[in-house]
Amino acid sequence: MPHEQAVQQMTNVEFVADIMEFSRYGALAQAFVIDALQRHAERIAAANPKDLDSPGLCGNAWVGVAQEIRTKLVIKYGEYENNG
Repeated sequence: MPHEQAVQQMTNVEFVADIMEFSRYGALAQAFVIDALQRHAERIAAANPKDLDSPGLCGNAWVGVAQEIRTKLVIKYGEYENNG
């Protein structure tokens, strides 16, 4: 499929924009992406960085980026309420 080849060549920014802008479910795709970001940022921001260390990943950096993203999400949407 032509779209599959285009997707494989997209940058990460283009790929996320494609997910959010071109879904047969419309704006629900945007809500899904934001919810996924909120859930993951909350979980990682609260984690022990040492638990996330690996040969290719510094746990402190991973927690730091999660906290940064979480802060931006709180500014935009308010505190996240995990309801399940």
